Amino acid sequence: MATNEAGASTAHWAQLRAHRRGWSSHELAQFHRVFDALWNAGLCIETDSGMTDEGEPWFVFCDVKSGEVVAHFAKISGKCAVYAPFLNGTLSGRIFPDLIERFLDRCPGRRTTCRDNRSPPAA
Repeated sequence: MATNEAGASTAHWAQLRAHRRGWSSHELAQFHRVFDALWNAGLCIETDSGMTDEGEPWFVFCDVKSGEVVAHFAKISGKCAVYAPFLNGTLSGRIFPDLIERFLDRCPGRRTTCRDNRSPPAA
């Protein structure tokens, strides 16, 4: 993790790419879009991922300061799903880019936290 001028930890895309297990390169590119949208909304985020006991992948974006989950993506029985508190529920679908579009259409508005003192994520 890198530290911005304000001292808040932020994940760089290079670290996000390290979480490849269970996600295709195309899906990871979609997560990059999510990362950018959340970053541009002013969120200081970090990511984590893993596999369920059933062998299905999950991926989360968390607020660095609060530790709260901002968005949780998962593959469940061939479908992709995302939960985020601001969604007031879960979005799901079989076509991942469409799910990402629907998620991005509902992303929160701009916040000022970390917005002014950040470096762009590493490519």
